[in-house]
Amino acid sequence: MKNLLRACTLVAAFITSGTATAAATDYAIGTDLIRWFDPVQDGGMASLTFQKALGREDALFVDLAKKDDRYLVGVDYKVYNQRYYYGSFMQVGALLDIDNSTRLYIEGAMGYEFTPSTNWVVSGDVQMLYGPRNPSTGKEEPWFVPRLRVMYAF
Repeated sequence: MKNLLRACTLVAAFITSGTATAAATDYAIGTDLIRWFDPVQDGGMASLTFQKALGREDALFVDLAKKDDRYLVGVDYKVYNQRYYYGSFMQVGALLDIDNSTRLYIEGAMGYEFTPSTNWVVSGDVQMLYGPRNPSTGKEEPWFVPRLRVMYAF
């Protein structure tokens, strides 16, 4: 999975390199850096994120993660309070946890996103998950997870 992530990132970087700023692009691909090492998330999971602009202030966000036989697939609707790839945002969606059994979670997040250089986007947020099993307590209750994403926009 790590090699696939690296290959996808390099191919996207070479194909779309140019002078356009991240805010003028429609797509972004990247990873969640915290998810790779977070002990609450199975001691770290390989992560791949994809974002597609729907308008000037909203986007569709897809998050994929894997470790061993466990897969996470999240699909969210993201709304920016200022402008695309720059400013605070909110997102809401669903997360499908596929392991020995399949569980559906509701997720929401609030965060901030900015473009430090051409075609690169850094995003940080706090995500709230609610579903059938909290990984720490095993109960049906919400829990909060930090996110730090780096994405290449094209």
